[in-house]
Amino acid sequence: MVVALTGKGCEIMDGRQYEIIALIMRYWFVALVLLIFGRLFWEGIKKNKAELEEHLGHVLFFMVLLALSSFSLLSFFDSKVFDIKAAILGALISAILIFQYNFTKLLFPKFDRILLLTVDTLAILGFIMLQRLKPELAFRQVEWFALGNVALIIFGIFAKKLTPGKRISYALIVLSYILLILPLVLGKEIAGAKNWISLSDAFSIQPSEFVKIILIVVLAERLSKEKGFKDNLPIFAFVAMLVILVVLQRDLGAALLYFCIFMFMYYIATSDWIVILSAVGAASLGSLASYYLFSHVRVRIEAWKNPWADIENKGYQIAQSLIAISSGGLIGLGLGLGSPQMIPASRTDFIFSAICEEFGLIVGFCVIGFYLLIAIRGTRIALNAPSSYKALLAMGATVALVIQSFVIIGGVIKMIPLTGVTMPFVSYGGSSMVTSMAMIGILESIASDKNAEEDENEEDENENEDEELEPADED
Repeated sequence: MVVALTGKGCEIMDGRQYEIIALIMRYWFVALVLLIFGRLFWEGIKKNKAELEEHLGHVLFFMVLLALSSFSLLSFFDSKVFDIKAAILGALISAILIFQYNFTKLLFPKFDRILLLTVDTLAILGFIMLQRLKPELAFRQVEWFALGNVALIIFGIFAKKLTPGKRISYALIVLSYILLILPLVLGKEIAGAKNWISLSDAFSIQPSEFVKIILIVVLAERLSKEKGFKDNLPIFAFVAMLVILVVLQRDLGAALLYFCIFMFMYYIATSDWIVILSAVGAASLGSLASYYLFSHVRVRIEAWKNPWADIENKGYQIAQSLIAISSGGLIGLGLGLGSPQMIPASRTDFIFSAICEEFGLIVGFCVIGFYLLIAIRGTRIALNAPSSYKALLAMGATVALVIQSFVIIGGVIKMIPLTGVTMPFVSYGGSSMVTSMAMIGILESIASDKNAEEDENEEDENENEDEELEPADED
């Protein structure tokens, strides 16, 4: 290996050498992701109690290997300079993952390890692609991930200790309205939607992300109490107002997500098909009206129908996405060897296409499988929740994460029209990362509560059995 010192650093390998190493290592990356996914999915569908998952520490080891090896490879991406920052970032991510796992285990001893490791694997893949596309965004995303873990702890404690009453629900409703009105007054327009508030040149927030949690908490609190149709009218008005406000922002992705959360949670709580069918009918009419009212909606519909008809303009995004996915094949072109920069919004909406291009369809299917595993674990947590309120809370968080992931993946692969939502834990975005981790905190708290309760019941049963087996005293 020739090392040539320059003013900027040291030249350690040429482009051809990097290409050979990247082509070889793509098998390593696919094998690691398959191993992590296979282990987590097998345990996820087989096990029920969190204490039986304590032997999953080796999965964390494989995740650390994935982070370290990928960032080590990317540190040589610029053949003229060894990127020490990339190597350090890989080590930092590994340290955060290890600390997070052990600290969560300390705080919530019976937490769902499979769920947390699944989320962390998705986050690692996001970090890798962001480092590949724009390194400064990767570091910022790691910062958001660290802040998201703080939100995980806070909301985990909140879900464990507090059951909001009517007064708190009303306060949250008012807060949600304020958060959604602010972008209409102070927000800036991005990609046709006015749903961002800029706090500085480098820092913006998306209030509609935080309102998701408020919506879930309020619906769980109100629907957990047995009520008739008339008693639920304020809930209908609340959800309708939220949807109207995000539609006024032209954020139709958030409107769809709010609607789906309401539909799932309401049906789970009431089994009222009439309201659900009525809501679907109203939503269909609203979608039709949006097509005629908003030009960017018409553009997305036309691009979905046939992106090749106007590939240089309206269909450019979808066409480039499909080309990238197909060019990756089963095992990908190799980390750093694709052209994900050709995909518009490859760091946000289309990051799934970038992953498929450089890691391959096998890893892409694993990503979809990870979201399916979140659905399985979240539903299991909801079914085993100790109260109806916590069951609805867990189901709402699960629906929000899973529906959002499949809506954006469906749009990227041209299964449905594209909507402007992020891919949870993977796409770049601080608001999305923090709220998604907060919802994982809610799920972990409920899982921990239920497993601790089962442990106490088992101990009581064992004590009763021991008492029955003790011989009677002889006179």
